[in-house]
Amino acid sequence: MKRDEEGMILVNVLMFVAIAAGLVVLMINREELALDRGLRTREAARAQAIVRGGELSALVALRRDAETAPDVDHVGEPWAKLSEAGAPIEGGSFDLAIADAEGRFNINAVRSGEVASTILFQSIGNEVGLKPEQMIAAVEYVRLHGPVTDLRPLRLAGVEPKVADRLEQLVTALPGKTTLNLNAAGQEMLALLFRDPVVAQRLVAIRERQGFLSAKDLTDQNVSLPWGTSFRSTTFWVRTRATIGATSQQAATLIQRRRLPDGKIDVVPVERWRNAAVPPGAPELPVKKG
Repeated sequence: MKRDEEGMILVNVLMFVAIAAGLVVLMINREELALDRGLRTREAARAQAIVRGGELSALVALRRDAETAPDVDHVGEPWAKLSEAGAPIEGGSFDLAIADAEGRFNINAVRSGEVASTILFQSIGNEVGLKPEQMIAAVEYVRLHGPVTDLRPLRLAGVEPKVADRLEQLVTALPGKTTLNLNAAGQEMLALLFRDPVVAQRLVAIRERQGFLSAKDLTDQNVSLPWGTSFRSTTFWVRTRATIGATSQQAATLIQRRRLPDGKIDVVPVERWRNAAVPPGAPELPVKKG
């Protein structure tokens, strides 16, 4: 009997030791999780601060550009050279994309009721394969609920994904009244604007050769400036991403630039998106070569 009692005591002791060991392991795991969570929180905070710093650098560059070259905007200017791909920072890397937002038709233009804006949107819709009833529904939606800041609701209205993808290459949603910058428009957009693919091809070749288009270039091609277009922009995209350790943060900001009544330049963020909320209209982040 005594031996049985000793055996039972031993079993109880071993059980208590096992429980204590389990509690110690649990405490260590929880401490490690807390440390890991704290590390990720610090990394995320640092990454977010770097992302906002990228936005600030874009604001400064665009303000300087408005002071030095207010009549034209194109990718050959200093502001467009801010882009970074995998730039090394302490503990990680940094990416930045900056782009002219006015290279596509602003769908909010149809709110004005101008016939020219509706005709241009119809031309774009026919080009990408929108059905007539979908074009009418889109115009009515923007006029009733606009200004809109995102084209994604059109996908929910039954627009086929392939058609929506093409539409987003030619149409955007920007706040305020904007023009379409011929220095930022793609060849397909230029072909629609001038109603002549050959002229569009020639203008793209000129732009690639000298870096920009001017009124003289249009005159040389025997064409005039289309409705709603210009050679400058007031709205720009900046998209940034910072990766520190295993943590990555990214953001996209829509920036507007305007001249105030007193002559001063105002350059401000008008909308921001973070991480998964970044809209499809934001420029792709550059890829590091090599």
